[in-house]
Amino acid sequence: MKRSMAMLLIAGLLFTGCAKKEAAVAEPANNAVAKKLLVEGTVYLKQGDIKNAVGSFATAIKAAPGDFEGYFMLSETFVHLKQYPQAISVLSTAARQFPDNGLAYYLLAVAHEGAGQDMPAIQAARRSVEIFNAKQDQDGVKRAAVLLAGLVQAAKQKSEDAATANAAADAQKALDAVPVSAQPAVPAGQ
Repeated sequence: MKRSMAMLLIAGLLFTGCAKKEAAVAEPANNAVAKKLLVEGTVYLKQGDIKNAVGSFATAIKAAPGDFEGYFMLSETFVHLKQYPQAISVLSTAARQFPDNGLAYYLLAVAHEGAGQDMPAIQAARRSVEIFNAKQDQDGVKRAAVLLAGLVQAAKQKSEDAATANAAADAQKALDAVPVSAQPAVPAGQ
């Protein structure tokens, strides 16, 4: 009995070791498949076949979810098509998968901006600046800082425009509430 338990334990360890080796072999194979799909997707894009390009990029992500390039290509395609909700979905997944990738947050900020979502865009741009700064990527910091400054300025302008519109609407309501009196009397003799 002890001997059969020991044999089962040894067999289990061997299978576990084999599974790890197969996983290690499968990962580079999946990366190669993903790279091929990314090239195909790029060719489809150049041919104007957006549907197949998107399909290739999405399949590349499934084949190698640990490779950022698929997320990048798919999200960039959606941003160029102005399909911001789809880009946000892809980039939100990428940001979770790659929490220290400044480019993922930078692109997420761009997608949120395109969707008119000011605060999420500012938050993503701020995170992008932080990540690039922590990695001492000065070019990344500069790009992300310019994006962040532009987003903040646009949000301030929208806020000021909204305040001005609200004040004008309030003034009009106040004027509408004032009773209109009869025409002023014209003095006799004029």
